[in-house]
Amino acid sequence: MVNDDLDEPPSAAAPSGRSGAVGRARAQRLLVTLLGDYWHAGRSPLPSGGLVAVLGEFDIAPANARATLARLTQRGMLTRTKEGRRTSYRLTEPAWQILQRGARRIFATSDESTWDGIWTLIAFTLPLDDANQRRLLRARLRWLTFWPLYDATWVTPHDRFDEVREQLSELGINDAVVLRSRDLDLLPNGLARLEAAWRIDELVAGYQTFLDRYRELARRAVAGQVPSAEALIQRTELVNDWRALVGADPDLPARFLPPSFPRPEARAMFLTISEALAPLAQKRFEHLVHAPTG
Repeated sequence: MVNDDLDEPPSAAAPSGRSGAVGRARAQRLLVTLLGDYWHAGRSPLPSGGLVAVLGEFDIAPANARATLARLTQRGMLTRTKEGRRTSYRLTEPAWQILQRGARRIFATSDESTWDGIWTLIAFTLPLDDANQRRLLRARLRWLTFWPLYDATWVTPHDRFDEVREQLSELGINDAVVLRSRDLDLLPNGLARLEAAWRIDELVAGYQTFLDRYRELARRAVAGQVPSAEALIQRTELVNDWRALVGADPDLPARFLPPSFPRPEARAMFLTISEALAPLAQKRFEHLVHAPTG
């Protein structure tokens, strides 16, 4: 089973003593983002030296880069092959499918704000001692825009019926109920519970921070003022930041959002920068992974 909790947004700050763990998580997220975005040549294996060189662009030391490759292999995200002295890696098929599902939401060109009034609800139970299964299911449910009404009862105002059943099947969970209905009656306390879970104020702050951080890069990208080496770094960090925002956003219909909600502006900026830098970043990635190494 692929351990794909890389889709979970990273915490804003790490407790003291966890900088090493955060650094390892960042390196893994970066490599998965790079492979998902720039590895289009039939997904053939890529040389380990080239991948180490790519991570070096992000100030990740060679030893740490190789450790990242080993960890992702252990987690079922990568598979390792060796021919003579040449070691190569490729994404596993389950990992590739996970990234493709994520990309469809990350690079969506519009919000899912047109609502047909139908909710999807899931109620499930898991063994108390299976913390890993519980963490993975919650991460996947959040990515599908579910948020908890109660600990094991999650709801989304989108049609996720087939997708959530697919996730349950992949995780081997069969003690669950999934339904779609227009007749979800949120009594006052239930609605307040859901609004608290959505954390709209935090979403507003996150999108505004994103806009402030990337406004100058958007100007430079549109003006063609970003060289290829910088394009790879900036675009990859951009996608990582946007993934964290999207992963924390339940993608609510407009009726549940304040009128000035900044998501549309932030999405437009993300797509503008991403599209402007994509060719340069792709060129730099391919140069690094295929350049001769010592």
